[in-house]
Amino acid sequence: MKYRQWGVVIVCILIGIGTVAVVRGQDSEEFLATAREPDLIRLLDDLQSRQTRLDGEILRLQAAEQNLRTGTTAEALQQAQERADDLRVLAGTTPVSGPGIRLRIEGEDAFFASDLLNTVQELRDAGAEAIEINGIRVVVDTWFADARDAISVSGTQVTQPFEILAIGGPATMATAMRIPGGIADTVSAQDGSVVITELDEVEILSTVNLPEPDPNVTVTD
Repeated sequence: MKYRQWGVVIVCILIGIGTVAVVRGQDSEEFLATAREPDLIRLLDDLQSRQTRLDGEILRLQAAEQNLRTGTTAEALQQAQERADDLRVLAGTTPVSGPGIRLRIEGEDAFFASDLLNTVQELRDAGAEAIEINGIRVVVDTWFADARDAISVSGTQVTQPFEILAIGGPATMATAMRIPGGIADTVSAQDGSVVITELDEVEILSTVNLPEPDPNVTVTD
């Protein structure tokens, strides 16, 4: 901000310098004493033109200074807030809603942990912003394992019917689920069924708690 203020000061100085330079360059006293009226008019016009340009530059610099104080700061804060919101969604610490899809998967021995992992990866590749499986939020460190008649989602067992909610572009994600060799084909080949529903509004209310910081760990710059 100080740079802008100095810019205004410099322009003001230039106004004075410009005026002096035009006159002194031709020996002001002698020139003014002997100059013809047309020459004086031309000099006045030139000075007025310089004044107009410098006034415009002052206004431009003042506007830039105002943007630094208001607009630019507000935009930076808004961008920081949006980034923080995105990180909260990614970390799963906040509920989220928006358009998306719902998958309902049923069938004995038709869906396993590896299939669930592939489904999550395909959804993420298709732009899913948030995913929930039977009420459990999926985040970056979520893991899956086969359990007896169930699938363990980060240690919590879930059973069929498996309901997966995903927020993102409904058409894009639904298409990704139906691609040849994708999850719909996989479940169908294992005598199961997949119902994919595109929705205008999906609510994912489940969240995860961030681990408490270790008091024995010191963070340094």
